Amino acid sequence: MDVKVILVEDAGYYSDEFFSGSTVKVTLRRGNEFASCDGIGIWEEEDADDYLFDEWTEYAKDGVEGYKHWQE
Repeated sequence: MDVKVILVEDAGYYSDEFFSGSTVKVTLRRGNEFASCDGIGIWEEEDADDYLFDEWTEYAKDGVEGYKHWQE
């Protein structure tokens, strides 16, 4: 199944020793599953693929802050 970007929204401003600037929250959809990541500094639409979706899903299942996974 194809991974689709269904939402990119402003997530505020972030600053540390490596990055400073606006961030986004991205929500991906694959079939009836969703995965999101909050606080992305640089987002490229072509990055949305099965590998990234699975990575975000694993982070969410491991309880990593900023990642969510759900089904509808």
